[in-house]
Amino acid sequence: MRSFLIAASFILVTGLSFSTVTTAKPVTKVLDAPTRQFARVVTEANAPVGWAGFCSAQPAECTAAEKSDEFITLGKERWAQLQQINALVNHEIQGVGDNDHYGIYKLGIINWWTYPDDGAGNCNDYVLLKKKLLVEAGWSRSALLLTVVLDKNNEGHLVLMARTNDGDLVLDNLTDTVKTWEGTGYTFIKRQSTDNPNNWVRLESGRTPEQLAMISKALAGHSQ
Repeated sequence: MRSFLIAASFILVTGLSFSTVTTAKPVTKVLDAPTRQFARVVTEANAPVGWAGFCSAQPAECTAAEKSDEFITLGKERWAQLQQINALVNHEIQGVGDNDHYGIYKLGIINWWTYPDDGAGNCNDYVLLKKKLLVEAGWSRSALLLTVVLDKNNEGHLVLMARTNDGDLVLDNLTDTVKTWEGTGYTFIKRQSTDNPNNWVRLESGRTPEQLAMISKALAGHSQ
């Protein structure tokens, strides 16, 4: 199964002490400091439908554990981990929509989040696997937050936000480049709370009134 290939690749990555560390540029030069390094929380928000379904199917994965570090100190090794795991999952998983994959619409389900154990999935599944691998690599769960955005086409999209001392960074299945949250060009809607993965918070979008209107539309009708 493809899942075994992913696991083996990850073991290889960790076992080699992150060989790309020697070639990666210093973090301070790789990451261009944005105007605002950290996304700002505005208020509470409802959890996405997909998250609720994921927790119903796999409750053990959604148990609120004791809060861990909210930020990770981003040295060369941690920076290499982000790059490698983001690229590894992007390359090993085949992109496919939920309905084509599972036929969810016939089941009355509008969005299905799960681990891509069969080697295929959509943006939600990529994110879940990236978070799982980073946690296994020693990252704090409280610093890895599932985040709903509108992409550059104003479509709902899920990314993983890694909270570091250098700012909020984004792992995205649409690019192998780990970017600052403002550097994505996305409109940010909401993300998991650092206190409890089942609690979600609304984010200040930092966007124009036109884009804010798209947020309202997405919140009202999008399957995210």
